[in-house]
Amino acid sequence: MHDQLHDQLNERFRVDFKHNLYPPNADSVRLSPEIEGFIQSLESTKEELLSLPAISTPEWDDSHPLTYYFVSSSHNTYLLSRQLVGRASAESYTHALSRGAHCVEIDVWPSDSPEGLVVTHGYTLTKGVSFKKVCEAIGAGVDALGPDAWPVLVSLECHVGPEGQANMVNILKEAWGEKLVVGKLDFGLEEDARVSPRDLKGRIVLMVEYYAPDNFAEIEAEQEVEELDPEKDREITTETIVEGEDLPEVLVGQVERGKISDELAALGYYARSWKPSKGWLQQELVDPKHILINISESLILSLVPNELDPLVEHGRLHLRRIFPKGTRIRSSNMDLLKFWRNGSHVVSLNWQTLDTPMLINEAMFVGSPGWVLKPKAQRLLGEDPQKLKLCVQVAGLSSLRIPESHENKSYQAYVKVELLHEQQEQKWKSKTAETTAEGDVMWNESFEWQFERDELAFIRLRIRENRSFEKDSDLAVFCARVDNIQQGWRLVHLLDMDGKASGATLLINFEFTD
Repeated sequence: MHDQLHDQLNERFRVDFKHNLYPPNADSVRLSPEIEGFIQSLESTKEELLSLPAISTPEWDDSHPLTYYFVSSSHNTYLLSRQLVGRASAESYTHALSRGAHCVEIDVWPSDSPEGLVVTHGYTLTKGVSFKKVCEAIGAGVDALGPDAWPVLVSLECHVGPEGQANMVNILKEAWGEKLVVGKLDFGLEEDARVSPRDLKGRIVLMVEYYAPDNFAEIEAEQEVEELDPEKDREITTETIVEGEDLPEVLVGQVERGKISDELAALGYYARSWKPSKGWLQQELVDPKHILINISESLILSLVPNELDPLVEHGRLHLRRIFPKGTRIRSSNMDLLKFWRNGSHVVSLNWQTLDTPMLINEAMFVGSPGWVLKPKAQRLLGEDPQKLKLCVQVAGLSSLRIPESHENKSYQAYVKVELLHEQQEQKWKSKTAETTAEGDVMWNESFEWQFERDELAFIRLRIRENRSFEKDSDLAVFCARVDNIQQGWRLVHLLDMDGKASGATLLINFEFTD
């Protein structure tokens, strides 16, 4: 069952971003006669160009404090589809870890099932899965990454009372063994030195809720969760993408919040997850050490832009996790660039949905160890901006799959390129041209952009169908961090809109100058 489910998950949710980092065999790629002729005019060959990656990745420096990195993060990892009536599976965790996530989430509840502790989306129609099976799946996923893998964070949303937490702790320790970080570790560091990913390789760092003493203001209640009608939502979300291994519907129990046992708290020593009180940004958080701010997208955005610099500075000292607002019942994703730009480290996304935020997340972490250094301006502060000029020449397209609606006939297509930049977002669109029946088209157009260097700038390139009497539709996409794009002529491997290799390539030239 596990192998079958893993195959289903891989087929449905796999993404093929690495095709532009590690190009596929040249013999498997068809180029149009026009593109092959164009390549010959460049005094190159098809094999030479197809062997060149379109993107590169930097050396991965594991020596900085944890707070100097972004972490690829999954939200409600156990769900196979949507937030209210979806199915759940422990296998979702091993799949997410194999796909590059280095932060996963567990919502654990007491229940009346024989399993006792279940992982589920409480007070919804989602099914539950055994907490023990989830922990075992995470352990297996981390083992598969190898002993030198960068640390995996596990966000634990605990709805279990202090009495049941002893059982939780036993399950966690049994499932994860020495991989689980328990209490303060002896790294031979000075007391005020901060822990780095190098210190925690091959380990699991658990985020355990921390409730501040009475002298802190009470936690602000979330106001964004709308009243939901489960029966209404059942009508529009009954489809099951893949079969789960979940429990029958179980009655989850209620628990008094704010009670975490000392034994469970010890497992969260390096990530004391605090949903903060009003004024948290101005508080000096020195005791306990390793406070992790766990806050919703709405509350953090309410502080931007008036508190942008304090947020960035706070992010140099304390980890911060952003979770989606409660109204994202269809598993849509937040604009994660807004949160990376304010210094937030862990932006929790619904990996079941391949939308623009997930494309950007894949582009950021492709080929990485799941952790990527923040921009220098966020780590060191006071970096002077650098002016860049980007010149782009778009030659043409080969072998784009024909949309089913066209029944192997040609269609009208154009290229749309967008620069996703902190201050200077720009767009360019080619002329519309007719494809051949094989999905080939030539444009041979150029454009240039000037902008200040932004380490969090991305380029999204889409092939779009021009529909005369309907909204234009996306056919294929390429997304990359600007800093990772290779200069010169490249054959970019395009993905379809599900993230799978489309078989199409775009011949394009990128040139950067100061």
